[in-house]
Amino acid sequence: MTAPLPPDRPQPQDAPPAPNPWAVPTGSAGRAAEPQPFPYPYPYPAGPLPAGGRSGPQNGQGTAALVLGLIGAVLGLALVLAWLAWLPALLAVVFGGVGLSLARQGLATNRRAALAGLSLGLAGLLLSLGGGLWTVAEARSAERARAAARERAVQEDRARDAERQRVRDEARRAADAAEQERLADERARRLPFGGSYTYPDGLKVTMAPPTPFEPDGRVFAPPKNSTFVQVRITVVNTGSAPISLHGSGGFARDAAGTLLHPMVGEGEYEPLADALAPGATSTSLDSYALPNAAADRLKVDFSHTTPGERRTVIWTGSPR
Repeated sequence: MTAPLPPDRPQPQDAPPAPNPWAVPTGSAGRAAEPQPFPYPYPYPAGPLPAGGRSGPQNGQGTAALVLGLIGAVLGLALVLAWLAWLPALLAVVFGGVGLSLARQGLATNRRAALAGLSLGLAGLLLSLGGGLWTVAEARSAERARAAARERAVQEDRARDAERQRVRDEARRAADAAEQERLADERARRLPFGGSYTYPDGLKVTMAPPTPFEPDGRVFAPPKNSTFVQVRITVVNTGSAPISLHGSGGFARDAAGTLLHPMVGEGEYEPLADALAPGATSTSLDSYALPNAAADRLKVDFSHTTPGERRTVIWTGSPR
């Protein structure tokens, strides 16, 4: 509620209504008045605003280009990491180009940083390309070295296999030759009466054909239905060293393979000497009784021991 005015003060007249500031001014004749200039200045100066509405320099592109260019160049200098340099180097080129464009428009102040980043990015790309080519060349060289090593290994394996095969072939040929020699020696040690055989130590043995004889019966009664023969063995030392005849001698068998014992005291008997000097000769003479049922063939074995081996020579033939 408004307080009343004191009685001694005059009462105010009714105030006229306030003019409408938005009303169109009218003239004396009621027509619209001419537009008047704005009574006060603009609230902000006229002119274009900075791009994006920012007032500071846009140096981020150039700085990013410089940092990425340095990273790309460092990675490019390390050959083993050069293949990683292409991405930061490429980004440095892109950001460097954008930074230079902003600097030309006056929106950035770090033109040198953008240019340096662009240059380092290009250098990083070149180093990355060179490192990639070097890596590919080294990989191919390593692959060629591995292939050469594998080829050498294959050749060495083939050479070893060939050498082993050669050794096996030589061993087989040597075994075949030894077997042929053994067979030949076996054949050489199968002789008819009257033939000779020479042992490796130079002892030559000759078995004369059997000669018949008649026992006189002075010591033993001769067996009946038998054929009586004498066998003479002659040995000669054809070597240059003495030869021992200890354990050497002959054994007779009839056609049935029965061992015949010498008829000591019946007919002539001569034993071999115990040893032979070089060029010396010794002769033995033994008498045998062959059963008539097995008297169609006589076999006499002569055994002699040479250094490291004992060999037996067999003479075979008719006792008549």
